[in-house]
Amino acid sequence: MQVHFSYHNVPRTAPLDNAIQKNIHKLEKFLSHFAPDLVHLHGTLESNAAHKNTVVSLNLSLPTGQLHSRQQAGNLMKDLQSCFSQLVDQLKKHKEALRREDSWRRERSKRTSTLSTES
Repeated sequence: MQVHFSYHNVPRTAPLDNAIQKNIHKLEKFLSHFAPDLVHLHGTLESNAAHKNTVVSLNLSLPTGQLHSRQQAGNLMKDLQSCFSQLVDQLKKHKEALRREDSWRRERSKRTSTLSTES
């Protein structure tokens, strides 16, 4: 996976870099089926006068689509974690759609569910 982060008026610190690397490692576990050279992650951390708070934006480009997450609040570390967790959730849904799980998974029958509640 190719990773690129931009820092706009946000100081780059060691704890911030560690948090980013930790979240990237978690994200890579879900991307094992995609070709690594075709997966791009672009992150932007910015703070300016127009936004009174910091803005964290993540864009994940896959061969089958693009996923985007954005958070704007006061705490940079919490926003970063929230963006990565939203990206993982979107990635899970995207992979389910690629596998077409909605078409081949059968719903549980009513008879089975009523038998389990009667016990």
